[in-house]
Amino acid sequence: MYLVSNVKEFTSYNSFMNTSSFTHVSGFDLLPTLSTPLLLILFVNFSWISSDLLSWFGHLFFSGFQMKITYIILTMFYFIWLAYITSFYYTSQEVYDYTIVSYSFFLWTLFLFYANNIMTVVFFIEILSTLIMLIIVTSTFSSTYFYNNLNLDQHNYFNQTLPTSFLQTIMFFFWISLVSSLNLFVFLTLFYLKFFSLDWATIEVVFFHIVRVSDMKYIFSISLTWLTFLFCIFLKCGLVPFYFWKPIFFKGIPLHVLFFYITFFYFFLFLFFTYFFIFYLGELFYFNLFLNVVILTLGLVILIFIICESFYIKAFLAMSSILNTLFVFLALNSYCVVDFLFLF
Repeated sequence: MYLVSNVKEFTSYNSFMNTSSFTHVSGFDLLPTLSTPLLLILFVNFSWISSDLLSWFGHLFFSGFQMKITYIILTMFYFIWLAYITSFYYTSQEVYDYTIVSYSFFLWTLFLFYANNIMTVVFFIEILSTLIMLIIVTSTFSSTYFYNNLNLDQHNYFNQTLPTSFLQTIMFFFWISLVSSLNLFVFLTLFYLKFFSLDWATIEVVFFHIVRVSDMKYIFSISLTWLTFLFCIFLKCGLVPFYFWKPIFFKGIPLHVLFFYITFFYFFLFLFFTYFFIFYLGELFYFNLFLNVVILTLGLVILIFIICESFYIKAFLAMSSILNTLFVFLALNSYCVVDFLFLF
């Protein structure tokens, strides 16, 4: 994929802009090249017939679930790129860079579902966060041209992003990502001091032992560690109730990046954490039910106060994704409440 920009040669030279540019190539011209990595991954996944596999010193785990989720991610990514192909023209280096970064998103999203412990999950989330910054920077081929922003014909005001908002988004996301990354590493330290392991199976066994033999003070410290984890993850990913930066972030990014962020990155990230809370850390999620409900209620109250300000289309999309996330998390906690009442 890093050689895709060499498919077409430099054949034109724009003396007015004093820059070199690629020939006018549509996305359909590169469709066979862009489909080749997806077909190779599809073939490897289809031909896998062994038992459950541990790789990369036990940090990656591959089983039947990972095989099925690979098909889902690959299919979703392919349809997203079919939508891109109808509108992309490869006339500059930035478009090729954007293509390479989006394929990197696809690969690291696969690895996120292959993660076998919390440290690996945090590592992959940091990489995906870095890729968000990179995909915003490489999206300038249709978002930061001043002469386009001054033209209000053909809905250019709706489609384009002002350069000031674009730069503010980059700087704002940089600081949010930095603060949340520091919080994540602090959480890893606290979590390891409490459970002495970062592996899923070991955490479940240690948690059962702590609940049975420890006093309320130590159990309360476990709940505080869980609260730290929710704060770090929700702030990093923009989930409730720490989503205050999402509307500002959405306002400054181009629509084609917003489309990819919502339909691919945010969708599979939220799908992973739903699976993560239910199957990997289900006992901790169930034990801290009251704390989860308090956090979600706080997010609902904040959302009610700011939803009236979502008159801008991109802010409305941010509110929509936040609201859908809130409803799903409320449904997960409602299931736990019903289960708890049934046991009671």
